[in-house]
Amino acid sequence: MVDKKKTNVPFEFYFGPFAERRVAALHINQKRRNLFFTVTDLTGSVMGAISAKPFAANRKKRTAPHIIELLMRRLLNVLKAYRVNVIRLFLKVAHKRILKPVQFALRGSGLSVPYAMDLLPVAHNGCRAKKVRRLS
Repeated sequence: MVDKKKTNVPFEFYFGPFAERRVAALHINQKRRNLFFTVTDLTGSVMGAISAKPFAANRKKRTAPHIIELLMRRLLNVLKAYRVNVIRLFLKVAHKRILKPVQFALRGSGLSVPYAMDLLPVAHNGCRAKKVRRLS
């Protein structure tokens, strides 16, 4: 049986020893021309997540700077709701042009980004290069 006392307790996020500063992590993933932004606490519990798909139907336009700006506005509302001051940034994107609007939005909101890490897997001679396009 499920104890009713345990189910009524609201879930609290873990900010650990950084509770006074409220440190959270922002994960940016890119898969098949779509961007995924996820905000987590220090244990990995998701505080908020959003994708670029509802903002642009065209796949090529999902990585445009104005779409990224709209996504960041939504995420900044989540960060303000949880009173987060510091963001750790984890990138898993192939194009580094995505990073510029993200940094601009984070700096404009007053959040500090002391830690950024690129998690993109590097092929160690295991991927075949793309064919050269032939124009006739």
